[in-house]
Amino acid sequence: MTLDALAVIAILTASLIIFLKHWPLLIAQVLLTIGIFTLGGLFLNMIYIVQIIFSLWIFVRLWNAINYNYLLELEKTSRIPQSYTEGSRSGRKRNFLY
Repeated sequence: MTLDALAVIAILTASLIIFLKHWPLLIAQVLLTIGIFTLGGLFLNMIYIVQIIFSLWIFVRLWNAINYNYLLELEKTSRIPQSYTEGSRSGRKRNFLY
């Protein structure tokens, strides 16, 4: 994998983190991206692996957030029984990493 491809993956991961609304992870991604461009040798290979695993984890979290939003919409339109909005809860989340 080239450095350019890894930079594209880092930028896409940062945009997914913005969708998830989790700012500390965005700072961690920016620091990881800076590490991609400043470190070399063995550390660069470790950062490649960490970036790929981190990107996949963020993608799974985004997938879960999309599923949560879809189920919440079904609940609020009374198409499925209530579980997230039970007991007059709104079903809102501060961020989607939990």
